[in-house]
Amino acid sequence: MKNIIKKYASIVGIGFAMGSANVIPGVSGGTIAFISGIYEELINSIRQCVSPATLKMAVKFDFKGLYNTLPWKFLLALCIGVALSFATMAKFFVWMLEKHPQITYAFFFGLILASIFTMAKKVDKWSASVIISAIGGAAAAYAVITMVPMSTPNTWWMMFLCGFICIVAMILPGLSGSFLMLILGQYERVWKAVADVCAFKFSADDIVMIFWLAIGCGAGLGSFVHLLNYLMRKFKDATTAALIGFMVGTLPRIWPYIKETDFVLKKGKLVATKFKCCAPEWNITLLWVLLVAIFGFAIVIIMEKLASANQEK
Repeated sequence: MKNIIKKYASIVGIGFAMGSANVIPGVSGGTIAFISGIYEELINSIRQCVSPATLKMAVKFDFKGLYNTLPWKFLLALCIGVALSFATMAKFFVWMLEKHPQITYAFFFGLILASIFTMAKKVDKWSASVIISAIGGAAAAYAVITMVPMSTPNTWWMMFLCGFICIVAMILPGLSGSFLMLILGQYERVWKAVADVCAFKFSADDIVMIFWLAIGCGAGLGSFVHLLNYLMRKFKDATTAALIGFMVGTLPRIWPYIKETDFVLKKGKLVATKFKCCAPEWNITLLWVLLVAIFGFAIVIIMEKLASANQEK
């Protein structure tokens, strides 16, 4: 009984970390899932939920069959952790990103840097095609992070599209759903509504927006997870290398010392169209940046060691 409680408490904790990571532009909850050792289980669980067999049972209202076949305990524990993070950490991380961006990005820079090393060990053979896949992933991610944030309408179809695109990014290690929300011009609106709904402080507009966002997320998961599962089974090394490339490509965006340039006026706010990575300044902030980055790096290494130890048992 104690082992079961410990297991699901750990999954809740991973869900909490995934939800917190998804709030930060440039960071993916999929990265947390990968380094914690539950990524393949997560993909397989989602695939099972949207399989034809499951849909058939749902249409027939075969609740007993759904209860006995679906990995609902795993997904419920994960969702509880994600919901807790949204309710408690969404506004905090948005505040941290606004008030202390260098410290916030330093933590996730260290986390992602360590994730690259841990994921690289999962590639069995670095052939030419695998290396090309990694380079392609890095190029694709870098192209995404250099896009200019745009203005988009606050309509139901935009919320659906935002949910569809961003959920795919959120389950891919290295590709940030929150950054895509930023590009689509919906970052602040979406996360404020999510935080308000989770805290039971919401309006009718928030409910409608979350509804269409959720529908888009469901459609995105249902259509993409089967493809990702197929790629992981048939082309494991190339797919893993592409995911590593995604993370490498996003590193410039979360470098703690970024200078935004070439601003344009959108919705009454100045929005940077370009950025460049700068050398760190030698002051007390640099010490904190280094310590926080090392802390983030160490967390990943420890999580990877614990995950490996659990798999060996």
